Amino acid sequence: MDSAVKSKNAKKKPFKWTRELVKMALNDGWTQLEIADKCRTQQSIVSAWKRGSKQGTEEQLLPLLNIYGHKLRRNAYKVYWSLNTETLEKTFYRVEGKVIFAPAFCDPRRDKSGKLVKKIPEYKLVVHHQGADQYLVVHQSRIKFTNSKQEIENQVEDAIWSSKILETLTSNDLIRFVDNYDVESLNNYPSDAQTLPFLIRQALIHHGVPVEGVIEYPAAW
Repeated sequence: MDSAVKSKNAKKKPFKWTRELVKMALNDGWTQLEIADKCRTQQSIVSAWKRGSKQGTEEQLLPLLNIYGHKLRRNAYKVYWSLNTETLEKTFYRVEGKVIFAPAFCDPRRDKSGKLVKKIPEYKLVVHHQGADQYLVVHQSRIKFTNSKQEIENQVEDAIWSSKILETLTSNDLIRFVDNYDVESLNNYPSDAQTLPFLIRQALIHHGVPVEGVIEYPAAW
């Protein structure tokens, strides 16, 4: 399937933040009838969008997205940084899109008897949904002091991670990436390696994304 067809299909998918977008317009003084006229639909449909019982498509909602899209994006972003502990070079990033997946991979610290003392998160894999079928992957590693190799601590949790922005993927490519990631990068975290393929599929399904290879057992309502 070429990129033009994929883009066309993406515009016909339900837009996840329909309710929030409509509320922005209503709070800005629009009436439901005015929204319906702009989006070329019926007032009853707009009412359903407002309640959250239905979602419009990106194509339908484009007139509102052109006006309020920047505000919607501003409400869903995270700030990251990368720190080279040897050169102290710093780079800062602002990534838009709702975080739908952020597992942490922990080192189980034990005492001399083998009793678990605490789990120290050492790595994280963060996925932002950036609209349509686009997912941005961020790899994070815990910042450590150069001399002692002890993890730094801070009351702001985001400050203790050095981040690397990887790439933007489709949902199918994201699943393949995570499935390979558990094999290539998690040798020291066997429990995480075993469960990661399930967790990414669960996250996408909870986010309303169809996932290939999942056997469906629909209820008869």
